[in-house]
Amino acid sequence: MNRHAALAALAMMAVLAACGGGGLQPEDPALALRQGGAATATLKTVTATMKVTKGTISFQGFALVAATAAIRMPDQSDTTYTVRQQDVQLRLQVVILGAHVYLKPPLLRFSELTPQQAASIPNLAKLFDPATGLATVIPTGRDPKYQAVDTVDGVESHRVSATYSADQITGMLRQLSSLSDVSAVIWIGGSDHFIRKATLSGKFGDNGTDCTVEVDLSGFNGSANITSPARTA
Repeated sequence: MNRHAALAALAMMAVLAACGGGGLQPEDPALALRQGGAATATLKTVTATMKVTKGTISFQGFALVAATAAIRMPDQSDTTYTVRQQDVQLRLQVVILGAHVYLKPPLLRFSELTPQQAASIPNLAKLFDPATGLATVIPTGRDPKYQAVDTVDGVESHRVSATYSADQITGMLRQLSSLSDVSAVIWIGGSDHFIRKATLSGKFGDNGTDCTVEVDLSGFNGSANITSPARTA
């Protein structure tokens, strides 16, 4: 190969690399969403993190900053919430074992909550409810659009945008109760089709204000250490 041909070949390789050539190729966005839903339905355990990146979502007098949960289907989770009260940032731990919900505030022991108290706490395990969670809702997105190929946690992923009704999003997580449709951007792994990341934007902030949350998923079908806390009187 002469010098000019070699340079041309290198230039073409650079263009293909910039466009995702040789790696994950774009596909029909509706298909990507269906594949993401189907793969998510197979999960037995997962780690989910939710961050509020715009606006405010409050529960029990706290503003939610982030939450990270180890989840075992169908109804067990151990979640650490980072919350803000005025200018003070705190961490709360909540363990859910079926119908039993235990809360551990800072420097205190676990105590079991009543169903009414527990209802206000964002339960990330609800994102994987087979009837109303991600596996069922994600494939139904309206007007899906393919955006790009991105790398998420080292995995080439399809980035797809879609629109969902307020009822669909509230059904997944009641704290995301929007006054109108919710815009979503979803990253679906190209090899395993697991939903690796999603951002949801809508009027589900306090008093119906604009809000955006980011949900990151990892540890697919890995270990999920969830220990029953000691009950306190």
